Amino acid sequence: MKESKTGALFYFEGRILFANRGLVTEAHSHYAASILISISSPFQIETEEGIRTSYQAVILSPNFHHSLLAEESEIVVLQFDPHSGDYSSIAAKYGRKGIHEIPANDLEPIRKDCKDLLEGRLECDSAKLLFEDILSAIGAETPAKGILDPRIRAATERMKRSLPNSVSVPELAEESGFSETRFMHLFKEQLGLPVRQYQLWLRLQEAATLLKDGGNLTDAAYAAGFADQAHLSRTFKKMFGVQPSRFLGPNSSVRVVFCT
Repeated sequence: MKESKTGALFYFEGRILFANRGLVTEAHSHYAASILISISSPFQIETEEGIRTSYQAVILSPNFHHSLLAEESEIVVLQFDPHSGDYSSIAAKYGRKGIHEIPANDLEPIRKDCKDLLEGRLECDSAKLLFEDILSAIGAETPAKGILDPRIRAATERMKRSLPNSVSVPELAEESGFSETRFMHLFKEQLGLPVRQYQLWLRLQEAATLLKDGGNLTDAAYAAGFADQAHLSRTFKKMFGVQPSRFLGPNSSVRVVFCT
């Protein structure tokens, strides 16, 4: 019998796009910046002070302490690294702290694609395009697309081959033929993330892939270079606000796709 999925999660390097019907989280703060959009009934955000406010769409700054109450909502969530080019443009417009409401009318052009995401009709290319269309709809500038410098591409492949170990910045810079300063600047310019943060995303992706394929937390943690399963769970929750088993466990009803 075909597996029934009620949501979808797309993982890109430094980006997550997620959709589901009904979502409630306990009080938390997390490293990632977030955009939350309901394409049906409004959701509520409860602040650390216990104040609940209804929204149709918001931007949550990194480390903003909150609970999400969206039991009746068809909700789309974007998460991305606060050191990324995605967030620098948003922060310049909306600010770097707190919660910021997005006018619902701004998101009308992407409503149909969000519904397609929720219904499982998108694949990697169309999901990436939706992510960028949402950024554009809220007035953020999306980074210009260019050809990846072959030396930077080689550095990313080197990091992937080295998992579960990390590769030092001096070693990567030397192999690429750059000074450390020039290498770090060009890497962030082209990939949208600092080198060390990119390596952390790679390790989380490695662990998530193993969990998605049926591995257990302990094996996934060691294979991705974490000290133990508690270290992996803490890091995952710090990044995304939930335990990895929420979306990657054997009982998850969410379709998970890793895009390269």
